[in-house]
Amino acid sequence: MERKGIYTVLLSIIAVLSLALAVLIIFLFISYPSMKGEKAAIVDSEISERVVPDNELAEYKLFNGEEKIFALKYEADYPDSIALVSVSIKCDVGEKRKNEEKINNLISLYTSELEQAVGDYFANMTYSEAKDIDTRYKARDDLLEIFNNILNENKQTKQKIVYKVTLNILPQ
Repeated sequence: MERKGIYTVLLSIIAVLSLALAVLIIFLFISYPSMKGEKAAIVDSEISERVVPDNELAEYKLFNGEEKIFALKYEADYPDSIALVSVSIKCDVGEKRKNEEKINNLISLYTSELEQAVGDYFANMTYSEAKDIDTRYKARDDLLEIFNNILNENKQTKQKIVYKVTLNILPQ
């Protein structure tokens, strides 16, 4: 008699676990389409890019094409160090330059944010870092990413707009 009670308890545990598994599987199948939509939204936040020929790139100079003086981060060996910086960017204006006016307006609209990003970047750089050639390459790559993020800030589908940053740094 005691054996029948144990078997009944084991069967009821197995039945409850089977029902719980079935409910979990049904829940996953019902909620899967909504999770698929969330993944699509995440993928859209990445910046898409294309291979751009030279004749589809337009050059824009920040700071009206002039060198700008930035105070560098304090360093004991060089307490009052500055850097003369000039920045130009090359942007994709589309096939047959069909988006040139749109890109001109976008750059004009965000010029102050782009220039501020350059200032913020150099405010965190020391004189020794500014003299290092590897830091210059890193600065170009970082500013390229920062500029694209600024220009794509209010867009649902993000695309690479800035393809090249030319940066001249003269630390003093």
